[in-house]
Amino acid sequence: MGLIEGKVAIVTGGGQGIGAAVCRNFAKEGAKVVDLGRTLSKVEKVVDGIKAEGYDALALQCDVSKRDSVDAAVKETIGKYGKIDILINNAMVQRLVPFDQSTEQDLWDAYASSVLGTYNMMMACFPYLKETQGKVVNFGSAAGIQGRPNQATYSAAKEAVRGLSKDLAVEWGPYGINVNIICPIASTPAWDSYKSKLSQQDIDKTMSEFIIKRMGDPDTDVANVVLFLSSYLSDYMTGRTLFADGGRACYR
Repeated sequence: MGLIEGKVAIVTGGGQGIGAAVCRNFAKEGAKVVDLGRTLSKVEKVVDGIKAEGYDALALQCDVSKRDSVDAAVKETIGKYGKIDILINNAMVQRLVPFDQSTEQDLWDAYASSVLGTYNMMMACFPYLKETQGKVVNFGSAAGIQGRPNQATYSAAKEAVRGLSKDLAVEWGPYGINVNIICPIASTPAWDSYKSKLSQQDIDKTMSEFIIKRMGDPDTDVANVVLFLSSYLSDYMTGRTLFADGGRACYR
């Protein structure tokens, strides 16, 4: 029996990378997975793979920055599965450029996908999470906590998500809802895009910062931490930030 057997989990941004890994892991651990993404074909491909393994999953097109799109996805989830136990807010538009080359639109896009998207999903799911005393996992970043070059708009949005998460951990605690944050790093299409802009010297410097001397794997290194935060194993944790980053942001 899986750690989240019989639970209904919504995962945003689940068309690739960490989001897709979380969907696969959740399905194997017994959850009914609802995979949301702006590009339907991407989430359908992930869900087709899950179904081929004999698990239950649903792919839905959803732009989390638009409340009507979020409401429609939540309504369809409830119509099919009748409840929501777990919400994973992973969706994010990320543009990594020096601050003086960034635009106001870069900032608004980061906030719309990450902060507003998280806000919309949490607002729409709240009535159902109260019923199930559910779990929420939101995605932050060590870039926002420590500071990283070329990530100002991204970092600002991720820290706003952490602030929202900590506040709602306090507000929702009396309802039995846990709200936690993960700051991961793993080999994903977003990482590959970022790496393509770096010199070999910069890549070597980045990798030298990892205490565990390798890049994380979305399935084995990150999705399992998300699973922990989504299961009964973390029932006494809320408002916390966990790093799944090979020790890159280790505080000593």
